[in-house]
Amino acid sequence: MKKNKFEFIIDSEFQSQIPALTDEEFQQLEENILSEGEVLSPLIVWGNILVDGHNRYKILQQHPEIPYTTRSISCTCETREDVLAWICKHQLGRRNPTPEQKKFLIGKQYHSEKSARGGNHGNQYTQVANCQIDNLPSVENTTERIAKENNVSPSFVIRAEQFMKTVELMEKYCPGIQEEILSGKLKLSQREATIIRGTPTEALPTVVSTWREEKLNGKPDDSADTYENLELLSKITENNFSTAATSKIQTPDPLSENRPFISSGKRSTEFQTIRELGEKMATVDHVADAEGMFSEINSASDSFIFRLEQCFALYPDFLTNVEIEAKVIAALQKAESYIVHLKEQHRQHLLETTNSQ
Repeated sequence: MKKNKFEFIIDSEFQSQIPALTDEEFQQLEENILSEGEVLSPLIVWGNILVDGHNRYKILQQHPEIPYTTRSISCTCETREDVLAWICKHQLGRRNPTPEQKKFLIGKQYHSEKSARGGNHGNQYTQVANCQIDNLPSVENTTERIAKENNVSPSFVIRAEQFMKTVELMEKYCPGIQEEILSGKLKLSQREATIIRGTPTEALPTVVSTWREEKLNGKPDDSADTYENLELLSKITENNFSTAATSKIQTPDPLSENRPFISSGKRSTEFQTIRELGEKMATVDHVADAEGMFSEINSASDSFIFRLEQCFALYPDFLTNVEIEAKVIAALQKAESYIVHLKEQHRQHLLETTNSQ
């Protein structure tokens, strides 16, 4: 047992992943610790950073005579992303979270494990060029494992990540709103989250605060008024859905020819940018633009996922109707086939390089 020396660093990101106790729960925890005369559960640390046990640590600061123990996870967690995934997984297994807390924690765990999997070591362009693609852990395996651990579907895990990102984005511009959403005080619908994620940065403070005021003033969850106000304030740009797609939507026929579509007005500009980068990379003077091209690829991937999220938010039947889901999957097979093609090109390049040496 150690005597309390108040030696731990509080990391705000780590702490924010842990659902707050109510006043009654905190008081009960304090009474239990004082009754036992010690902290029975060890404080979890990563180096000298407190990972788990923030409430117990707060009580220890008020009662320095109480002894405690610690347990380090430094051996199993090498990066911050590893620690965040550990926190989320253990919080999901320890308490009975609200539906919003569960969704947030699943999304954070998934995002953290993906980030840890990708790593952040050295130059991102050379790292991608030098890695063996087949040796990378599968994102699909991560999705399925987390889904099984939490008794949800893989698609829920992916939606949970988008929910988590939206909540963290809203917290950035309206501190305190994360706790209000995760406690269930404010209900954030998938459609509202989609609009907020697509809002220009300069408009986010107004959009988020307006959404919060509407909810606190008694607007029904996902009400037409709240939705239309968000649509107006967010000033959705042409690379997102048309205004018609973000108004009050009735979708009796999800495959109707009159369904909303993604504007392609910016597409030619994007392609021109890629072509120009490609031409520059062909010259010695512009080899450094390989980084720019990689950035374009990364942006294209993010845009691809965002636009799919828009589709699924506007037409939930795409994920629930078996016939439609089959058509969606068939359409996305082109992307999967292209990735397989890239892997084959990579293998062929490695083989040619080996034979030439």
